[in-house]
Amino acid sequence: MEWFHNFDWKVVFPEQRMYIMRQHNWAFAAWEIERLKGNLRQQSLLVHVDAHLDDTPDGVFVPGLLEAKSVEQIMTVAQGHDYASGQACPQDCMQIDNFIWASVARDTIGETIFVSHQDDEVLSLEMLRYDAIHKRNENCQNIIAKLSAGCTYTHQRFRDLLSFLSDVDQKQWDTQQTKILDIDLDYFNLSEDVTPRLQPIEEIRASLHTLRNLCQWDVITIALSPEYCGGEEEAAYILSAFMEAFEIDIACGQRW
Repeated sequence: MEWFHNFDWKVVFPEQRMYIMRQHNWAFAAWEIERLKGNLRQQSLLVHVDAHLDDTPDGVFVPGLLEAKSVEQIMTVAQGHDYASGQACPQDCMQIDNFIWASVARDTIGETIFVSHQDDEVLSLEMLRYDAIHKRNENCQNIIAKLSAGCTYTHQRFRDLLSFLSDVDQKQWDTQQTKILDIDLDYFNLSEDVTPRLQPIEEIRASLHTLRNLCQWDVITIALSPEYCGGEEEAAYILSAFMEAFEIDIACGQRW
């Protein structure tokens, strides 16, 4: 399958504003491109469903991040690293775990709802500010310096979709805040070791269908992350459930 072997593989369904990518760093580009088009406003709400939190803050240091004002510049900023090559990642590179804070720095993301099995605590703006001020942590000080002076970034945290969906207050979705659904298919691999343990396809399909219909999403981004799904076959298995739930054919997507 081309998407497995091509590190930069990505397709878009323009009418649905749905972007599908092999590597998750391209989600940043999708959000920022849609903001350029006027389909996302600043301080958007991000719902991030992923086996991993992807809350590494060094995305704020990617060269050209704050200066990018065109599609071409955004694509350059979002260019990631081929981890399969065995080569070291260039310094300050956009990666598969630091793209959220990159969009926080650009004020595109104002709140993130994390739905993730990962045990780690979510990195908050308050934690960064505390360490920058009270612990005089130079790295945290540099991160804060990259954020807007009035940054009010917040987050919510859920360990699984069931707890998230049972807690959803429909009124909170009836706001003017633009909304992004971001899914990494590896969320549906419950294993923490090299042997994958995928959820039954009926459960995956039902979860994806519920997410799709939760609200009127302004942008949808989907990462395949085949290595973290367990491999090519496992990723294709989850992808088939996604295509059915979202009623698309991946072969009809436009390259971007």
